[in-house]
Amino acid sequence: MPMRMDEVFETLRQYQEMLSKRVELEKQLEAMPKTIEIQNQMLSREKKSFSEVKEQYEISEASLKELRQALGEAEMKRENAEKQMDGITTQREYDSVNKEIREASEKEQELRRRIQEEERRFADIDDRLHRIEISVSTLESEIAQKRAEIDENSKEISDDVEKLKTEENDLTRDLDEDLKFKFERIIRSKSGMGIVPIHGVVCTGCHMILPANFVNEVRQADKIVFCPYCSRILYYEETETDESMEEILTGSLVDLNDEETEEVEDSESNDETDDTSGKSKRGSARKKKVQSEPLIDNDFLVDTMDE
Repeated sequence: MPMRMDEVFETLRQYQEMLSKRVELEKQLEAMPKTIEIQNQMLSREKKSFSEVKEQYEISEASLKELRQALGEAEMKRENAEKQMDGITTQREYDSVNKEIREASEKEQELRRRIQEEERRFADIDDRLHRIEISVSTLESEIAQKRAEIDENSKEISDDVEKLKTEENDLTRDLDEDLKFKFERIIRSKSGMGIVPIHGVVCTGCHMILPANFVNEVRQADKIVFCPYCSRILYYEETETDESMEEILTGSLVDLNDEETEEVEDSESNDETDDTSGKSKRGSARKKKVQSEPLIDNDFLVDTMDE
């Protein structure tokens, strides 16, 4: 037996609640891996820095080794030259050996200065390398812990999603499949609101004013009608302002009918003054204007929706 429209609307309202929850949970599932994306990027940068600093460390270490070896050679050369001073017999030999000692000493001093600078640089590089190692280790630990939490939470959320799907299938068993497909697309694109009431002549989903005859069509509640502006499914909901709006509209129509009656009577009596003639013309023009307003097709139905 087909569902009555009031049952369809009630089912859609319940389906909206379930579907909104499921869509939100699915968004959480999709976003979870992104929560460690920043940490993964940081880890990649730290590993790259570690590789660069490690290369600097090795270069500095090799440079220190070469400088110390050169210093040892300079010291040995100076010491050998100093030993030769005991066997010198001529001034010329003395000057030559003394020059050799002086040059070796100067080279020693220069090498010691360079070694001190390189040792400071090496210590700085070693400290940076140590800090990066700690950072990499910490990030890897945090990411592993976060990934374990994500896996656990993902399982719980996935179970909830499957449970909701089962409840949705039970609830919407008698709904048209095409309607369910469209409704889910609306929910996903309209922040969880797929069916909304009309208050007066206003769609509460997009707050646009709707044509009066279109509102009457929704009010009849004999078929599914979509908002022409936001594509949501509409149903009519009585509010306190509806009666006052109807009174205003009714009063306007009564005034209009009175004017038209007077115009007809004046025309039949053929006793028109210039003033009454002006009223008749204005009334006739107003009448034509009312009749010339375009009408909305009563079978208007929007079955398209925003992506």
